[in-house]
Amino acid sequence: MNSVHRSAPVTVVDFFSCGGGTTAGFARRGGFEIKAAVDLEVAKPSSGKGSSECNLTFHANHGIAPLNRDMMTLTPEEFRSETGIQKGGVGVMISCAPCTHLSRANPMNHLVDKEENTLIGRSGDFAVDLLPDLFFMENARELITGNYRHHHEALVARLRQAGFDVRSDVHFLSQFGLPQIRERALVVASRIGPARTLEDLWQGWAVNPDAVTVRTALARLADWKAEHPDDPDGDAYPGMNALTLERLAATPQDGGGWADVGHDPKTRHLLTPDCLRRWEAKDFGSHPDVYGRMWLDRPAPTIKRECAHVGNGRYSHPEQDRLLTVREMATLQGFPFDYRFPAKSVSNRYRHIGDAVPPIISWQMSALANWMRTAVKPEVEEWVMPKTCLRISDIVRSSGVHASPRPSRAKEVAQLRLSI
Repeated sequence: MNSVHRSAPVTVVDFFSCGGGTTAGFARRGGFEIKAAVDLEVAKPSSGKGSSECNLTFHANHGIAPLNRDMMTLTPEEFRSETGIQKGGVGVMISCAPCTHLSRANPMNHLVDKEENTLIGRSGDFAVDLLPDLFFMENARELITGNYRHHHEALVARLRQAGFDVRSDVHFLSQFGLPQIRERALVVASRIGPARTLEDLWQGWAVNPDAVTVRTALARLADWKAEHPDDPDGDAYPGMNALTLERLAATPQDGGGWADVGHDPKTRHLLTPDCLRRWEAKDFGSHPDVYGRMWLDRPAPTIKRECAHVGNGRYSHPEQDRLLTVREMATLQGFPFDYRFPAKSVSNRYRHIGDAVPPIISWQMSALANWMRTAVKPEVEEWVMPKTCLRISDIVRSSGVHASPRPSRAKEVAQLRLSI
């Protein structure tokens, strides 16, 4: 492995680019040039090619139009031919293969190894062909810990055979400044020196737990909006029918959920049939977050791709009777306050947020890239992405305590049972 010192911009390519959250961490830092991206733009399995509009969001923020191609069939040779990128001409390859069929969010993922999981291996095909200096993949924790971790193991083996040093780790991203409980796997591979990961970057440092709460993130967004009142995405959120609105109004502020609505005989009739069935069965541990409000003084729960409806998770505002706006959800997902979401479909705007690698984290990935390229560890000031809810003052010398994930699900359910 050879040390690298180049003054020219580092070429970056992004596969499975979605709305450009991963790219944002590199594009907004000087010294990187985004040369190509690929995304098929599928909103969900039942929808067609181009339905997600994510390439529109990518183009609006990064100035290039991703190839609308299927990574199951696109070959490295075709990619090079269509983009003009040569073997050995890539500094950073990003390939965040879809986690839909790995994540524990779908119980069937423990039973069936879907064909889409082979896209992890396809990432290896492109890495071995392009031979980038650095390779990054972010995915669900099950990439490393799940039933189908053989896809990850095979990818690591191929990368090492091609001369990469590889690090694979699972992280709670709230430990690195994201105001959200998001547990994710990160694969970092380097052909130019030792692979570095987020724990290496943060060694000796920690984030102030008060900085990664919903209250802090939304307050800092409010400060930004006061100075930038013309944000086109600032107040966008889907409407609700009368029954859903009444159900939300009956949900206690600051962390209330459907079980609280069921606890009161006067509001129990507002429960959905499924929630009512769970209430009557005293099944409070299954899907406790649906139709729930976020807590103000905790990190947000995991924001997923279907966060455009209050019934899909704990996505309601802690105090107001509505879903969080596009901009509020994006803030909790670590996007810069001025990131654009121009998709015509409001639901697609939320998908681009939920599908993304949080830019607060991809900014730190780009800091890792600079560290691996220069052998000089970035200063703390270089870890904090501008125009986001994280501030340099939030990072403190470590006392061995990180921002804590929320109480365990078992503990929450036990507390709920005691209150009923």
